[in-house]
Amino acid sequence: EGMLRELLARGADRGVLVSAREFGGSDTFATSQILAAAVNKIGVGPEDIVFCGRQAIDGDTAQVGPQIAEKLHLPQVTYVTDIQKNGDELIVKRQLEDGYMELKVHTPCLLTCIKELNNPRYMSVSGIFECYDKPIDVFDYNALKDDPLIETDTIGLKGSPTNVYKSFAPPVKGAGMMVESVDQLVGMLNDKHLI
Repeated sequence: EGMLRELLARGADRGVLVSAREFGGSDTFATSQILAAAVNKIGVGPEDIVFCGRQAIDGDTAQVGPQIAEKLHLPQVTYVTDIQKNGDELIVKRQLEDGYMELKVHTPCLLTCIKELNNPRYMSVSGIFECYDKPIDVFDYNALKDDPLIETDTIGLKGSPTNVYKSFAPPVKGAGMMVESVDQLVGMLNDKHLI
């Protein structure tokens, strides 16, 4: 709730907290079901853009945003670094591994954004005081259960097809070796019968 209050203080019109015991244990599939139902409840108009982060810090999969777009039948662009709006058309800059791609997409749409897209505005003093007067809507299971995406076998642990069998940290690499010359490198490779 604290993060929602901060967003209200920064100028957001509304805060919605999606939370219920029934949602606990959800993987990316079930989480996207729940969030898509919440977006359905809020409603998506013809000029709207659904913004998602690039990825969550727990699973680090970058799957929830695209899965929400698929469930809402919205066009999507991932890894967005810049947006220019012209009517119902957006020109979006998408980050790639070795460069950028510029795309056009029509609203309504869903964008997953990286932190370089925007520096959030500072909270104003009046915004800080007013954020505590604004209600935060809570969408629990009862608020969302009538959406076709919400069924007991599509949410929470029961609706999560992902099974983690083992989680581990990769082995630590040993210290590197400085090779001073080509002759030294050739000698090392020759000693190991690699050349």
